[in-house]
Amino acid sequence: METTPAIRTIKHKTRPSAGRRRGTAQPIEKRPAGLRPDGFLNHYFKPFSAVENRNYRETEIEFFRSAENLCELYKITLPEMAGLQFPQNVDYTYNYICHKLNKLEEKEECIIIRDETHKATLATLKTYDTGQCLYYIPVRPLWRITQVAQQQPLAEMLTSVFAYLYQIADICYYKGNGSYLDCMYDTLDSWINEEMDDDQEQEYRDDQNNDLNELTYAGEQLRPLIANPIYLENFETHIQNYRKSGNWDLETECLASEFLQLYRDYPQQSVFQNIHPNLFNPDEEERVRAWQYISFYWSGEDTLYEMLYEMVNNEFQEYGVTDEPMVIQLYDSPQTKPLNDLNFEKRLFELIDKLCKILNQYDHD
Repeated sequence: METTPAIRTIKHKTRPSAGRRRGTAQPIEKRPAGLRPDGFLNHYFKPFSAVENRNYRETEIEFFRSAENLCELYKITLPEMAGLQFPQNVDYTYNYICHKLNKLEEKEECIIIRDETHKATLATLKTYDTGQCLYYIPVRPLWRITQVAQQQPLAEMLTSVFAYLYQIADICYYKGNGSYLDCMYDTLDSWINEEMDDDQEQEYRDDQNNDLNELTYAGEQLRPLIANPIYLENFETHIQNYRKSGNWDLETECLASEFLQLYRDYPQQSVFQNIHPNLFNPDEEERVRAWQYISFYWSGEDTLYEMLYEMVNNEFQEYGVTDEPMVIQLYDSPQTKPLNDLNFEKRLFELIDKLCKILNQYDHD
């Protein structure tokens, strides 16, 4: 059987553009879709000419104070603005800084922040490009491993990995709490068990129902395990025990060790910590949420996977905004260095990709 890709890319169809897009991807929410390597989330802020602000002097002062802080950090010379009045002076300076910054940092974007505490403060942001992918971690391989006595050291080590992803990284589980994929599997259950007269498909529907029953039973059995703090406390011990086992594999041990190191380096950081859905197009409800494209799921090798993938793919195509991790740096005060560290996200997504490839090797009956 052809192996399912570890991380599957969302397909996209052509549809009319609507406003600024990060890229050509057409995502879902009714997560992994639409981004562009150099840009990503849609964002929009009204031009200053449209801002109703009688006391524009405060806005002007705040903007140019932040412009000075940003230019000082990046060694950019502020432009001459002789004869320009508000708001033309602000608009000209903003475009000038964006142009200069783009030459220095291609993947860094400059925006103007207006919120409850800022009238017009420059900020830079850097986004992690998730590559229009579904980061779905299969659970069935772990379930299969736990059923083999000789594989218990591997099962315990992988359960510790899952425990980290579930408890600390805060990745959604596919069963329970009304998660996105929980709803998708429920929808599949309804579709599969609708009355149909075609007896020729009954055998295949029976196989699908068997998979539905197994994913429900196994999901309920495994969730308490990965939610148990003991598996985090014994993470290193489980790696050491696996190393001493007869079925030891260097690649798998190294992967678990990398997850353990990530946990130690970022003991409290969630995959959602740098997600800011309210920063860009906050009124846009039709967007691909991070918890939709980053999740545990049952399997990429069962009778349900193709239907699940098509459902998710078709839904994500209807959306033009995707929530991705980003770091934001405000220049309302002098800054000593650029805050563009997305190291956690880079390491996490790369490790999830490696984990899925290893798990897929065990995803069989």
